[in-house]
Amino acid sequence: MSSFKYPRAGGGIPMMSRRAAFGLGLGAVAGAALTGCGSGGAPSSGAKKAAVPPPTYVAPPVYPGAVVPDVLGVPTAYPSVPKKLAKTVTETPGRGGVVRHFHLTWGPPATPLADNPWWQGLNERLGVEVKVTEVSAGNYDAKFATMLAGGDLPEVVQLAGGRYGEIFSAGCLKAIKQGAFADLSEILSGDKVMEYPNLANVRTEQWQACTINGGLWGVPIDIPVEHLEYRYRKDWAEKLGFPKPPADADETAELLVAMTKGNPEGSKKTWGLTAFPGMALELAYAMFGVPNNWKYEGGTLTHATETPQFEAAIAWLAKLWKSGGMHPDALALGTQTDRYRGFVVQGQVGMAVDSAANFHFPTSQYGKVVAKLDGAFAAFIPPGHDGSSKATFRKTAGVFGINAISAQAAKDKDRLAELLRLFNWRRGPVGSEEWYYQRWGADGEYFTRGADGEPVAVEGTNLDADRGAIAYGLTPQTWVFPTAKECVETNSQMVRQSVASPVERFRSDTLSARGAQLDQLFVTYIYQIVVGSRPLSDIEKYRQAWRSQGGDQIRREFQEQLKRN
Repeated sequence: MSSFKYPRAGGGIPMMSRRAAFGLGLGAVAGAALTGCGSGGAPSSGAKKAAVPPPTYVAPPVYPGAVVPDVLGVPTAYPSVPKKLAKTVTETPGRGGVVRHFHLTWGPPATPLADNPWWQGLNERLGVEVKVTEVSAGNYDAKFATMLAGGDLPEVVQLAGGRYGEIFSAGCLKAIKQGAFADLSEILSGDKVMEYPNLANVRTEQWQACTINGGLWGVPIDIPVEHLEYRYRKDWAEKLGFPKPPADADETAELLVAMTKGNPEGSKKTWGLTAFPGMALELAYAMFGVPNNWKYEGGTLTHATETPQFEAAIAWLAKLWKSGGMHPDALALGTQTDRYRGFVVQGQVGMAVDSAANFHFPTSQYGKVVAKLDGAFAAFIPPGHDGSSKATFRKTAGVFGINAISAQAAKDKDRLAELLRLFNWRRGPVGSEEWYYQRWGADGEYFTRGADGEPVAVEGTNLDADRGAIAYGLTPQTWVFPTAKECVETNSQMVRQSVASPVERFRSDTLSARGAQLDQLFVTYIYQIVVGSRPLSDIEKYRQAWRSQGGDQIRREFQEQLKRN
């Protein structure tokens, strides 16, 4: 009988943000904020005001060959590029000059402008010079706080999510409330958004997720509502005596230990999992059905950490660690994304999770691994813990932060309109000329169209390096790859098995103020339980500390909002 048995009752745990799920940093920000704007442009007050209608939604066009999902929030995908492109913006949106952009990056910085044809071409098409401050996801909180303290905000700032799955981190939320950014609700409400028609392709629930106190604080960064995909080394599993994907939590653990100790690559060292929290925590939460942040029943909120599912997930992880199913440096790898991803690329990881698109784009980091292994690095949906239930995933509003406009820039209504025109161009839908340029560049520079109409890479070029961070967060989610049907089917099933957080639309001042302190509690107790430095029974000590140091107050604040809505 397997030693991997989980408690049938007892425990709980806080949910990770998408950023934390990939080991991209936890922390909260305690940044200063700027003053509000004056009259003439968009208002920028965090004060509560009467809500206005959300921007009108207009579905983006669908072209022949589309794989259209029947599940809301799963992107329409294409096995090939639409052969005829539509031009959605007829005039150059910019009026010259410089537009500064504080911009997230998930990898190396972009090639400098002087040596970067893609960036040069983007500036030409936009009619402005885009100057980017590239900020790695792991350093985002600290850089954001420093930028705010400096008092001179760029015109466009990407605001990203927080530790507990919020749309905005504590520092971003504080800056919004203190007037650092422009409220776009009046300018884009209802049919007013049709002045910027590509922005009308943003779904209503995505706009609503970005609304605070009746104000709309930017244009959403588009992601699928469940954007992860799980992969495992099917060839290793078969070699190690697992001909099918694992059927329950016990078998999953057995497979991961075998991947670490069974030498599936001969003398090359391998591990089942390499990062904690990262993949390990994400997997355990799914299998054991840990609630999405909170569970709301009978008018009462129960935090995920207070549930038996959480305790079962942590008990499973602790046994997995003790049995050797994780990399011995997993705690460090939780924040060392490049190193973690390097193990996948080098063929040393048995199981991984990342964005679905990163596995399917043939030219992406993981896409190249998938292609090279030719079916051996296979997609799978994790099982429920007992083999009869299904894994439960976490549904989002399809937003990973926003592109906000500084209050200072928005004082000038003409400048504000120009920035929104730039957003509109960047939000060109799949199948448009604007979208195509941002994805593949000008014809002949990085790609040419082959006889079948598909982009063919120009030898000696590297578009991913030139686009770098500059392409992230403004374009709509794009799923165009030969495996479109497979991706949509897998993602749709995960969405069907996902649940939304009951508090996603709401905000807690206490969470904003004490998020970093609560993060540290999780590290102090839960991390140490997993690696055996604390007993499993210390989960109850963690819960008590969490409640007394702000958790109960956060609960009250969310419950009051739930009762009013």
